[in-house]
Amino acid sequence: MRRLAGILTAVSLATTLFAVGVEASPRKDMYTNVGIIGLTVTNLGYVGNGFVSPFQPSCEYPLNSHVEHMFLGGIWVGARTPDGSIHVSTGAQDASNLVAGDEIREFTDDPDEPVLIWSNSQNSDNFNPAALATQHIQVVFNDYARVESGNHVPLGLKVVLRALAWGNPYADDFVILDYAVINISGGELRDVYVGFWNDTSVGNTEQNNPYDPQAAQGWNYYDDMNGGWGPPGWGLPAFAVPENDDKIWMMYEHDDDGDEGLATSWVGCRLLGTIPAVEPAEGQRPVSYNSWQFRHVPAQDDEYYADDDIEHENLLPGKYQIMGDGAFTVGETQEIDYTIPSDWVGLLATGPFPYLAPDDTIHVTFAITCGADSLSLLANSKVAQVAYDDGFSIPAGPPSPVLDFAFENDTVILSWAPGDSLDAEGQPLPTDSPLRSPEQHISTITGRPDFQGYRIYRYQGEVISENPYAIATLVAQFDKIDGVGFDTGLPPLNDEGKREFRDTGLLDGFPYWYSVVSYSAPDLEEGLPEFQSGFNENARLVYPGPAPAGRDGGSTTIGVYPNPYRAGSMFDNRSGETELGRKIWFTGLPARSRIQVFNLAGEVVKTLYHDDPVSGQEPWDLLSDPVRAIASGLYIYVVKDLDTGEIQRGKLVIIK
Repeated sequence: MRRLAGILTAVSLATTLFAVGVEASPRKDMYTNVGIIGLTVTNLGYVGNGFVSPFQPSCEYPLNSHVEHMFLGGIWVGARTPDGSIHVSTGAQDASNLVAGDEIREFTDDPDEPVLIWSNSQNSDNFNPAALATQHIQVVFNDYARVESGNHVPLGLKVVLRALAWGNPYADDFVILDYAVINISGGELRDVYVGFWNDTSVGNTEQNNPYDPQAAQGWNYYDDMNGGWGPPGWGLPAFAVPENDDKIWMMYEHDDDGDEGLATSWVGCRLLGTIPAVEPAEGQRPVSYNSWQFRHVPAQDDEYYADDDIEHENLLPGKYQIMGDGAFTVGETQEIDYTIPSDWVGLLATGPFPYLAPDDTIHVTFAITCGADSLSLLANSKVAQVAYDDGFSIPAGPPSPVLDFAFENDTVILSWAPGDSLDAEGQPLPTDSPLRSPEQHISTITGRPDFQGYRIYRYQGEVISENPYAIATLVAQFDKIDGVGFDTGLPPLNDEGKREFRDTGLLDGFPYWYSVVSYSAPDLEEGLPEFQSGFNENARLVYPGPAPAGRDGGSTTIGVYPNPYRAGSMFDNRSGETELGRKIWFTGLPARSRIQVFNLAGEVVKTLYHDDPVSGQEPWDLLSDPVRAIASGLYIYVVKDLDTGEIQRGKLVIIK
């Protein structure tokens, strides 16, 4: 449990540090959520969140699967300063938890620079024509203010990170990290190296809990299988990728036993390119991959002697030296066997850039990539390479619509605005206007309308354990009538002028994921294939049930189900957990109401508040206030309508 020593509670950190969109003095944290990777991005020099919170992914793949892949990752920059000394600034290093990592990281946020969250999807609330991706997160940090790590001497760097994620099905398995490193020191930096350090660790957080130090089955950091791939021609015949990918420089990791089949996916970090090109010495590899076991990171920036080496007999390489040593630590060597499972940490670095003049910039771009297996990982990383080579251009069609949900008994009602070509005055809308999408979308490739239809996906369950397209059900497909495709027509418009689809015959209180994607028709004139928007652009987890009391025929009698509740019922969706994952539902609730649960002694064991204009039910996880499992027995619930003051009462039986 070495990672959890001294860590704060997950709940407190989740509410203070990792609430998306909430600044917590001065940390700003957010995560990619339009593709299949949920990667936390910060303006502090690192990505990932140190497995600090179950409420925000660190590097989850697939998104909503509870399978994590990275503890922490961060940029390293090393250089020679004008006085000839060598220094390295790091965004993350070997650390047992996020708190310990904060004490030694050497970048921090720039309070004068805003965090930008943009999207090139016209239906997004963050739509901006300047966005490069479905989700474009830009943060700025520098290495000036951090002195807590003791021996840190700033190089005088400002770093602009653009984290780019796409929702399109062919480009949703990677997140591109584009770093712009700017010299603001006022002096020239020489022999600059830039790298990405990561502590990857794959596992299922429901099978092995990384958040609770007292968990019966904690996280296993010691079964990581790490390695790397390089292109042909660099003396790496056993680790080269020979076919159609001569640009690859990549480190990877997967879990040795796959967590009994619950975490079999792979994660990798691929170097996509640099501007300008690096200039290594003749015969020297332009990329170094160094892997080591946790806590063996070099203790100094430059070469040094260990504290116990009194005679100074063994000069050790510092951080700077390993960034440019041309090593590729794979296979079995005389010193260490890199093929065994262990707690590995990796650094993929490139250089040197001979000169970085004051105010000049170098760009180094990596891709965090995931895949179901090694072949998928390689294929997905190659798409990231193609995107980089093409200026981050990912062809796309019409975006996913923005969904509204309503509920009736055993029914989910989805609705969305179709978009229009004219404004309120009857004038044509600009081609990039969000009001056009999706049905009047104009292709950025052809300049012509490209919308063809919708596909509606549904998945029953809380956890999306695989690529959602592989496990979700295509419950409906709509195709506009134009002589192309199926010509089934589009969903009808409701009284509000929105498209509406009703999915009936569902199970009240059970979890369902829904997504509505848009797709284009193949463009034979331009030789373009069909493009489809992303599942996670509008995916939402819902629980069917009655509408609020008094609305559209909603129930006026409050109830609870299942009642009696028996532990291990079908409502317990997570196996192996004795308390977490249990759920019962109060139903027939007014839109705004308070629910209080009393034991027979008259003590309040739980208070819930319901505030939902479209659903008349509210779940309870069977945990009391404070958080404790409740005992078997008879309980009384009291529901108050907060608008009318009306009170209803009932009984609930818990059997464990």
